[in-house]
Amino acid sequence: MVLDGNLEGLMYLINSPSEGNDTETKRAEKGRIQTLSLLTSPKGYSNFDTYKSHIKRLNRLLTKSSFNRGHEISMVNYQDKTLLPVRSGDLKYAAQHFTENPFSSWFKKRIPEILEKAESGGIPVTHIGLSVTFLSQALAAFSISGFIRKFYPELNIIWGGGLITSWKEAAIDTGLFPDEDIVITGAGEKPLLELFGIDTRENFYTPDYSFAIHKGYIAPGFILSYNTSVSCPWKKCTFCPETYEDNPYLQEGYSKAAGELKILVSRYNPVLIHLTDSEISPSMLKALASDPPGAPWYGFCRFTKILTDFHFCRTLAESGCRMLSLGLESADKEVLKAMNKGINIDEIPLILENLKSCGIGTYVYVLFGTPTESRDSALRTRDFVASQARNIDFLNAAVFNLPVKSPQAAFLDTGAFYEGDLSLYTRFNHPKGWSRKNVRVFLKNDFSAEPEIRRILNNVPPVFDSSHAPFFV
Repeated sequence: MVLDGNLEGLMYLINSPSEGNDTETKRAEKGRIQTLSLLTSPKGYSNFDTYKSHIKRLNRLLTKSSFNRGHEISMVNYQDKTLLPVRSGDLKYAAQHFTENPFSSWFKKRIPEILEKAESGGIPVTHIGLSVTFLSQALAAFSISGFIRKFYPELNIIWGGGLITSWKEAAIDTGLFPDEDIVITGAGEKPLLELFGIDTRENFYTPDYSFAIHKGYIAPGFILSYNTSVSCPWKKCTFCPETYEDNPYLQEGYSKAAGELKILVSRYNPVLIHLTDSEISPSMLKALASDPPGAPWYGFCRFTKILTDFHFCRTLAESGCRMLSLGLESADKEVLKAMNKGINIDEIPLILENLKSCGIGTYVYVLFGTPTESRDSALRTRDFVASQARNIDFLNAAVFNLPVKSPQAAFLDTGAFYEGDLSLYTRFNHPKGWSRKNVRVFLKNDFSAEPEIRRILNNVPPVFDSSHAPFFV
């Protein structure tokens, strides 16, 4: 049995009484049913301005929920006002004092319900799995683990997910998990099946998404999440945790992935497929183009050479490709070389033009403040993005974080990034004086102020950004 705590916990707060007599809160509370109805149907995505106003209302309801207690909560984030998820002591405190968590009123009621349902259905429950992908989920997950240990001590807890994997790979979990807990890193499907004595050598198991159908997700229909690979096929970028975590790259067989996708599309009729690979490899792009999955799809890929072929891009569009997320990072050749990014900046204008001409949306990522970048380098990136603005639909501009285990950290003057022992990133003194503060000023006054760039940034869906962007291509 699967319980989506992200969805249910947030909806519990949204539907709870609001605290606040201001006009904005009253309007959000009065229109709560309309907002949820619109944002869970195609109609809510037909007008961008209307969409933005209703997303704003959802966040208002979360902010003013009677259970919030002053924390920063949005549809995609949760920050406690006193506890940090990068401090092991705070996570242990959250487990011991789970009633202080803003979601405790929900999980204290919901977890017993789902366990009783399993028992009444003849399903013996011996383990509970907690999947933690993002830092914003950690405090709530540890609060839930504390509740389980107190009231269901006979159950074993299994930990997994991207954040847990990163902590383990970086060897910085600092005794978070008791010996009786089970921790699974990386791709968890096979270890989970083997844990329960299921043979994975020859048997074929199609993922079951029935738990997610008609659940009221903030989307115009069911979005099928599917990954054709684990880890990254490039895995050389100096700024990326994939490089130092060094998990083996595992690519699903093309015929198996295509066949499985067709089965899932037929079974669940998704409005969109989200291919969640760290990077959709060129060979998988070719496979998707030649054997379409049967529904619109999007995902992350590199500025790979095959996208310079207009005819291939057109075939890719005909296969259902709605949008591609593409990591540019920098338009300065020397910075790209130092990043070991492995892309050819001279090919990118043609790639963007091909994708635009074929009707494939582009969500481009740029990164500022890397150790070899200077203000002049950043200005080159700004000018390049502005020159390509007509072919870029969406844009994400981020400030660089140096991974703790990055090879670059050994050659830089580093210090604590957060006041915590679980941080995956470290502060560093930029060798060219291009500090985070300077980068933020640049993003505000130079990058975002450029009219063509500002226009693209204004196109990005608030809060849900790339997750909802394909619906506005």
